[in-house]
Amino acid sequence: MAMKRIGVFICHCGRNIAGTVDVKRVAEEIGKREDVAFSTTYVFMCSQPGQKLIEDSIKKYNLDGVVVANCSPTLHERTMRNAAARAGLNPYRVEIANIREWAAWPHEDNPEAATRKAIRIINATIEKLKANASLHPLEVPVKKRALVIGGGVAGMQAALDLADAGIETVVVEREPSLGGNMIRLSETFPTLDCPQCILTPKMNDVGGHPNIKLYTYSEVEEIEGYLGNFKVKIKRKSPFIDWDKCTGCGECAKVCPTVLPSDFDLKMATRKATHIPFDQAVPFKYTITYNGVPPCNAACPLHLDAQGYVAAAKAGRFDRSIDVVWEKLPFAGIAGRICTHPCESACSRGDIDKPVGIREIKRFVADWAVKNKRKYILHVKEEKDKSVAVIGAGAAGLMAAHDLREMGYKVTVYDKLPVVGGMLAVGIPPYRLPQEVIDYEVQPLIDAGVEFVLNYEVNEKNFEEIRKKHDAVIIAIGTHKERHLGIPGEEKAMHALELLRKVNLGEEVDLKGKKVVVIGGGNSAVDASRTALRLGADVTIAYRRTRTEMPAIPEEIVDAEEEGVKFKFLVSPAEILDGKIKLEKMKLGEKDASGRRKPIPTGEYELMDADVVVLAVGELPDASWAEKLGIEVDRNRIKTNKFMQTSIENVFAAGDAVTGAWDWVHAAAYGRWAAKNVAHYLEGEDMEEVKIEMSSSLKGYRELAYPAPRHETKKLDMEERKSTFKEFNLGYADEDVVDEAKRCLGCGGCAKCGLCVEVCEAKAIDLHMQDWYVEEEVGAIIVATGYEVMPAEAFPELGGKYPDVITSLQFERLLAPSGPTEGIPRRPSDGKIPKSIALVHCVGSRDPQNGVPYCSRICCMYTIKQGMLVKHAMPDVAVYDFYIDIRSNGKGYEEFYHRAKEEYGVNFIRGKVSKVYKVGDKYRVQGVDTLTGRIIEVDVDMVILATAAKGSSGVKELAKKLRIPYDEWGWLKETHLKLKPLETPVGGVFIAGAAQFIKDITDSVSQGSGAAAKAMALLSKPELEKEPLLARVDTEICAGCGRCKDQCAYGAITIDPVRHVAMVNEALCEGCGACSANCPTTAIQVVNFKKGQVIRAVDVLAEVF
Repeated sequence: MAMKRIGVFICHCGRNIAGTVDVKRVAEEIGKREDVAFSTTYVFMCSQPGQKLIEDSIKKYNLDGVVVANCSPTLHERTMRNAAARAGLNPYRVEIANIREWAAWPHEDNPEAATRKAIRIINATIEKLKANASLHPLEVPVKKRALVIGGGVAGMQAALDLADAGIETVVVEREPSLGGNMIRLSETFPTLDCPQCILTPKMNDVGGHPNIKLYTYSEVEEIEGYLGNFKVKIKRKSPFIDWDKCTGCGECAKVCPTVLPSDFDLKMATRKATHIPFDQAVPFKYTITYNGVPPCNAACPLHLDAQGYVAAAKAGRFDRSIDVVWEKLPFAGIAGRICTHPCESACSRGDIDKPVGIREIKRFVADWAVKNKRKYILHVKEEKDKSVAVIGAGAAGLMAAHDLREMGYKVTVYDKLPVVGGMLAVGIPPYRLPQEVIDYEVQPLIDAGVEFVLNYEVNEKNFEEIRKKHDAVIIAIGTHKERHLGIPGEEKAMHALELLRKVNLGEEVDLKGKKVVVIGGGNSAVDASRTALRLGADVTIAYRRTRTEMPAIPEEIVDAEEEGVKFKFLVSPAEILDGKIKLEKMKLGEKDASGRRKPIPTGEYELMDADVVVLAVGELPDASWAEKLGIEVDRNRIKTNKFMQTSIENVFAAGDAVTGAWDWVHAAAYGRWAAKNVAHYLEGEDMEEVKIEMSSSLKGYRELAYPAPRHETKKLDMEERKSTFKEFNLGYADEDVVDEAKRCLGCGGCAKCGLCVEVCEAKAIDLHMQDWYVEEEVGAIIVATGYEVMPAEAFPELGGKYPDVITSLQFERLLAPSGPTEGIPRRPSDGKIPKSIALVHCVGSRDPQNGVPYCSRICCMYTIKQGMLVKHAMPDVAVYDFYIDIRSNGKGYEEFYHRAKEEYGVNFIRGKVSKVYKVGDKYRVQGVDTLTGRIIEVDVDMVILATAAKGSSGVKELAKKLRIPYDEWGWLKETHLKLKPLETPVGGVFIAGAAQFIKDITDSVSQGSGAAAKAMALLSKPELEKEPLLARVDTEICAGCGRCKDQCAYGAITIDPVRHVAMVNEALCEGCGACSANCPTTAIQVVNFKKGQVIRAVDVLAEVF
């Protein structure tokens, strides 16, 4: 029902309104309206007499609605509603017209305009009020539990206050220990208390309180619910150690070979991947840092734990190193000799100097196992009654056979060659891969029951017999067919595969004294050239591009060159003649699909002496027999689907037969995938799409890299190399392999080498442990996520690029008795004790262009403290304190500043530093002394930058989950800076400490207690009242489009799957109106803010005055 007896109460607000607006005239104009029963003014409507005026008027004039024209609606609305309620009027029939901020203040120079605008604003408010409904607050139950996010000093204080009040409290801290930034500090200002001494008791109280449930190394993942009833999903990050079992003995850290920068010490020291952050940590449990898959592991098609076996080798534990290899690869000796090592191509160490010799380390531990009689054993997990045929005993076939047998299937491998190994045996010369290495590593398969049928060529006649005999078949026939050039005289040439096959099978090849020209630039070309060289030939490789584009393994090219193979580039064969070869000269053009520059014929030719021409221009699968059987073939390759299944259901294919000629490791990887999907097929399970590629963006800890050239392997004597087929690469010497492994940058953090598992008597370590989640229900949330400082690297012009220019927080660790230098600061670059130090204030603070516009508050005092501590520990050290303004606005702060200057002799220089640069072994600090106006330059040994403070990393994402506002620097926004500094716009969510803005320990503790008190007040009630100004849906016109659902930041709207209409959860709705603004049919509207009300008010505001 529309209101007909409205009372309008106009506030003078002292002179804030009445000094500009003619309030008496406004009251008279408004009083002329038919729907206004009473209109008056008063000096302060918010005062108790003003409220009494409203109460009495409602009763006297029987008012059915009230408009109060004053200021600050969000603050005064509750006061005016309460006054109306005391008089018996529904409080939601009260509206505030803001005539101070909207009329009086904007038009201070034009009272007439201000007065007319005030009249319009009040008229618009009346029109809106007339359609208001009488509402009643919702009552919601309260979960009498609290959540504190952040385990710094503010969070701990809040948690303890709540817990001491009998409220069960959940504490979530993302680091492994409580303590926050305060526990890192040397001493606190102005009392110079030891943070470890005064904070550790509080940490232990939190860790042992019966009313506190502590989740460290955890993060808030999701938050649902509303005031008094929040459901919180917490991510427990895997520490890879069962903390219930961990005794904190530290044996795991002693054997851990992976060294990382210390997070707690802000990279001023190192720690092991297995670690406790600091000696007083709560909880005192070890955590393993695992950053993710390192680049070497990701680049390996088999995804071997390369960093793992390198780390074990680094520790001198070759037994464990080979075990890590064997966990995923039984053919370590083969891989260590002929793998194209994509792991090394991805190695981050290569960005500094040269990649770690990963392949050679693997080869070393494989050879070590042979020498020490440690043999790989294929353990069959569970015998199955099904069998699989594998056609081809090369890389793909052997890997597939191994994995299938391990899974328990009976496996028979068929191969046309008289030896096991496929192209490994006949396509790679024995000086690179001796047959005895292949035989040795295949023997465990034979011992486990894999049957090899050799000299058996599968064709269209016997294939069906094989299919009937086995439940599934994998075709892994490799690429044994030579590619032809189609040039005149090609029939006179020998193919590389032919040459290598004959030599490997012991057949005689006479090349002694002959001139041999090898055509090609791949591994086969290099292998053929070095083989011909060993047979006594004079060998030249002719390649149509340049050396840079050669696809062969770079080390093999170097080896060939050292042995005497000659190279002729930018030529392509045109014709093979008797005793000669005609070559066409080429030039390089644009890059082709391979990424290499394309060779372009020039039309110029030359003749070259050639008794024998060897063609090494590629290999092809020979799948002609398969095509005759109905297996789909594409360009000589067997065609498979994404599961490596051919057009015949139980026939799979893998390796080069599918991909074309590739390297050993990719063929083996595809063999593994084929085996996996064959197993799924045989068990009636869903097959997995083949995914060989994996990526990693990790770059390792380059700050820990020290100059260390890559170690070279031992080689056979050159004369013996050139005259025999003995293995020429003898691998690393024992004394070199450990040093080579130490070059690793530890990109992945924990290498998963497993050494810690061996020594843990409690059996607490699980390197396969995954993150897990827990859910908690709470009624109130306190966010105390703290702060962080900008890194020194953000200010290169102030020396941030130099190792001895560090942040003040890093310097705290050097000053701390518990820190890496035990309280006597040393230069990070050389470990020397500095003789002079510059402390630079306001780095990035009060500097919108390079940092933040605000003062970071704590910098002045902790920089002064640091100067005092340096002088106390090392009186002879010169300390220069460059400041802009000293802001010592706290109890005892000004006195503290004077002590530093007068008692300790810190040299204070008022001036902004503009530049820091290196001069010899010193750092020159350049600035302006603003008291004298002179340029000042000081040469020092260390520079400490008091960099700007910001909200903690990740806090913006957390704020989004909480649905609370934040600013661009990561500070959480309070409801009102002065009156509600601990509250947020979301009911039941409070903020404390430096989460709101940077502050010192005193203020942080105070706010922690204050936020706890707010939460206690909320949780002390049996039920809470919630504003009834909520969204409601007219289901008759709702189209169920979902736009409102998409716009709702509170998750309050769902779409009924049956009726296809929007539904509002009133407990979650905050009445913001975002849904209503986006509804195309006006089906969803906020109570008392319906479209008609708002439009009518806007129409009145828009009237010309």
